[in-house]
This record gives sequence, structure tokens and C-alpha cells, in this order.
Amino acid sequence: MMMRLLAGVWICIVALGASYGVTQWKLGQVTAQADIKPVKKAGELRKLKSITVPMVANGQVDGYLVAQFSYMVETEAAKGFDTQPDAFVADEAFRLLYADSKLDYKNLDRFDIAGFAAAVKANANARLKADVVVDLLVQEFNYIGAEDVRK
Repeated sequence: MMMRLLAGVWICIVALGASYGVTQWKLGQVTAQADIKPVKKAGELRKLKSITVPMVANGQVDGYLVAQFSYMVETEAAKGFDTQPDAFVADEAFRLLYADSKLDYKNLDRFDIAGFAAAVKANANARLKADVVVDLLVQEFNYIGAEDVRK
């Protein structure tokens, strides 16, 4: 009879200790999550219309680069402008692609997309005189030969 009583007391002590330990562990997790600072929201993703850039070689159009981009915009900074940054981003992308004499448009797998995206972002922000464009994303990037267009 005494063994059963001691076993019952021991089971109660273990159960209370386990529940206390789990409660303290859960409170520690909640406190740790409360200390994490929220990540700054980058803004919104805006999708541009496709641009078609003619590739001129030897005085004639050799083909076209068809590209579509999206970009992350800092929402608060963009509210201060009368015009949308879309036009500036598309224009900078077109200018960089058209003026790049080193661009091997027939072999696009060697194209430096990261450098291109950084240049478009920097140039668009410089023209806007504010850090509005956060990042440039490539949706589509293809070359179509002039002979394929005529068919």
C-alpha cells in the first residue's frame, strides 16, 4: 500500500515538473521570436511590358532581342513622383542593350545578367535622383533572328 502511494506521488511530481519545463521552454521561444526585428518590406513588384531591341550589324538589322523585366520598387519613395518609374527602367534597359557593343546576342547564355540588372537599377535611380528601384528581375530574354521574323 505504501509503495502505491509513493509511486502515485512520484508520478505527480514528474508530471508537474515536465509540464513546468515545457511551459518555460515555450515561453523562451516566444520571447526569442519577439526579439527578432521584422525585415524591412522592399515594396511592390511591378511588371514591365516586353521591349524589343533591334540588333544592328553591318548596317542592317540582324535580329531582335525580346526582353521582359519586373522590378521591385520602394513604395514610399515612389509615392513622391508624378510619373511612374516604369518608363525609366524600361528606357535604361533598352539603352544598355542597344548600346552594348560587346553583347553577343546570338549567344545569350554568356550574358552577364547580374551586371546588367545592377546597371539598370543604378542608372534608373540616378535619373530619378532617388533610390526607388530596389532590384531588377528578368522574366524573358530571347533573341529572334531577322530571318525568323520575316517567315
